[in-house]
Parts: sequence; structure tokens; C-alpha cells
Amino acid sequence: MSDIVQKVKEFIDNNNIEGKILLALSGGCDSVVLLHVLYTLGVDVVAIHLNHNWRGDESKRDEEFSRKYCESLGVDFYSQTLLADVKKTENDAREARYDFFEKCAKKFGASCVFLAHNMDDNAQTVLYRIIKGTGLKGLCAIPKIRGIYCRPLLDILRCDIEKYAKDNNLKYVFDSSNADVKYKRNLIRKEILPVLKKINPDVVFALNNLSKLSIMHYDTVFNDLQKVKEEVLHDDKIVLSKFLKLKKAQKFELINDYIGEKLKYRDFSRIKSYVDFIESKYDKCAKKSLNRTLFLEISEGYAFVSDGKKEQNLQEIEVKSQGEYVFGSKKIVIKKAQGIVDLKNSAVNFLNLDFSSNLVIRTRREGDVFSPFGTKAKNRKLKEYLIDKKIPRQKRENLLLLASGSEILCILGMQVSQKAAVDDKTNCYEIRISE
Repeated sequence: MSDIVQKVKEFIDNNNIEGKILLALSGGCDSVVLLHVLYTLGVDVVAIHLNHNWRGDESKRDEEFSRKYCESLGVDFYSQTLLADVKKTENDAREARYDFFEKCAKKFGASCVFLAHNMDDNAQTVLYRIIKGTGLKGLCAIPKIRGIYCRPLLDILRCDIEKYAKDNNLKYVFDSSNADVKYKRNLIRKEILPVLKKINPDVVFALNNLSKLSIMHYDTVFNDLQKVKEEVLHDDKIVLSKFLKLKKAQKFELINDYIGEKLKYRDFSRIKSYVDFIESKYDKCAKKSLNRTLFLEISEGYAFVSDGKKEQNLQEIEVKSQGEYVFGSKKIVIKKAQGIVDLKNSAVNFLNLDFSSNLVIRTRREGDVFSPFGTKAKNRKLKEYLIDKKIPRQKRENLLLLASGSEILCILGMQVSQKAAVDDKTNCYEIRISE
């Protein structure tokens, strides 16, 4: 039994992999060798192939070669071809592949998909991430197992895989795009690594050892991070009072993890800018762009990621008479005022009410206008008034209002409109709001 066959067998046994295995077969050397190894081991395998249709006749050649190779082994083969106009970016192609893999896993009832990444691929990934500016997690590079994806050749050099193919008279195809150094990984493989080998002939092993050490160290960091997350995160928001007490390294790891779940591309400088933003704006209402659609926001003692859009709350409660009303966790009591009215009491609002004017209790909406009592302003945009009063954005969205159409008669627990002002000729009601 060859060394490669033995290592793949140990990988399967050590990870208790059973049942049908899917293999992503491109037709290239690595995947052809891996399929031959699985066939040699007598594994129940289905080869799956996604034709991106990027390279015209060459793409068709790869698919046809893969089909015929599987026929020669008596291995089941399944393929799908994308429309030619689907071509976008390398990342789009990657997402299309993994979407295809997951659909195939469901179709064939397989618990895992084998991918043929090798030791050289892992070294290139480590080097690429170092150049881009990665952290400890990035140095862990390509995982042997993540979810349904397994990479049994990750500890095997590309030259050993090519030797196996030669020893077993295996044919395979060459992807012409792999020679194009406009793709960064090709540039690293064809030009940068050869230079580094002049300094250290074993640079591929060195980079893989760095990756293995990073995995071991990250396990320790990960356990510490989980404890920090339990203390600092609440409802997927960062509690600022607890975040500010963390050590600098803990802040970086927490933000890297928190943002990383929502933002794939990030580096040290970006993570530092997010930490600096929180530390400098923690006591304000602020927002920082993460990308075209996401923002890091600070409000009401929390930092969180949002799409920057306000979801309009359409809930409203009709007010047809005095009495008790419940809106979410808030209780609102409306009753006829008795005795002397203290208009300066911010805990109670006093105003003239006409219950026939379609009164409702609700939150803020676009187009709301307000004429604050004690000023000359009339029909001012409510949003502008609240901003001038320095009310934090999150709090603005949660304020309860007494409204008649778009006219705000009262910001409950805060301010009354001129149009509902009390005088000695009107019926005076008091409104109290509480949790």
C-alpha cells in the first residue's frame, strides 16, 4: 500500500467517516489521484463536477475527461454546467462551487465532500494571508475538516501526488488559467515561492508548520474568547461597559470574531479601526460603515452590526377614551387631571384631548411632524426635533407617541405639542407611562 493510500485510509478511519463519499473532481492531478486512491480503498464514492463554462472548449474537455475517467473505474459521476453569462469573479465561482457541493450532498444523502487540497495549497494560503495582513485565525489556513468538507491530502506534497499519478499511469488535464499570474495564487505559486525556496528549500513545510502551530495556539485563544463572548455579548450586541474593561488583545479577538461572522474580508488595520471607533464613541450615538450594506453602530450602551435601515414599526393602539393601554412592555394610563396641573413634571404629560380625532399610540414614522409646546416652531419634522434634543437614534426609534395621523400631539414622558396645549377653557387629561 502506497504512502498516500495509507494516509487517506488513516484519515477516513481516524475521523470515523462512513457511508457514501462525494469527491469534487475537476480532472486535474490532485482530484484524479484522490479518486484513484478512494477507488483503490473500495470506498463508496460519487464524483461530482461543476463546469463553470469559463474556458469554452477547455471547460467541456475537463467535464468530458472526468466523465470518461469515472466510467473507466466504474464510479458514479454527476455534473452540472453553468450558463456562460454567469461568469463574474473568482469569489462568485467559489460560491457557485460550494452551493453545488451542498446540493449534491442532499441529492446523494452523503455526509461529507472530499476536496483535493494539498500541502502546497495550504502553504500558498498561509503566505497569501500573511501578505494581506492576517491574524492568528488566518494563519490556521485551510482546515482538514470543516462541516461536510474533508481534505485528506492536506499533509501531502504536490510533488508526491504527481509521483503517484506517474507511478499508476494516471492521465489528467491541465487548467490553462493556472498559468495566468494575474491571479494572485498563481503569482505566489509560480514566482514568489520559488524565490523563497532559495532562502529555505523547505519553505512549504515551514509554512505548514506555522499553520499547525497557529491551530494549536488558536484553540487556547478560542476557549478564552468563548468566555469573553459569554460575558460581553447580549442578544448579539456588544455591551460597551464590559467591552471597555477587556485587555487590548481580547478586544481585537472579540471584534475580529464578531465582525467576521458578518464581514468576510478584514485585516489588522480594519479591526483596529473598529476597536478605536468603539473606544472613542462609546458614550455617543454613532455609526461606521463596514461595507456597502453593513454598519457598526453604537447606541444605548451597545455596539452592533446593522444594515443601517430602520424597520418601521406599524403597531398602533387606538385611543378612544381615558383608561389603561399596553404597548409592548410599556403601560400608559390616561385619565382626567385632578387639581393643580404641574406642566413642568416630565414624568406626567398634561394635554387637551379630543378622543374623536383618531388618536393612536405608536412609535415614530416617516413624515411625522411636531409643534413643541413653548416654542414658535410649527409642523416641524419630528426627526429634526429629536436630533436637536440630542436623543440617541436607538432611543428615538423606541419613543412612544400620541398621534393623530402624522401630527404628533405628545412624545410620551417627554414633550407636548402646542396643538394639545392646556388652558383654562379645555378638558385637561394626564398621561403617565411606565414599564
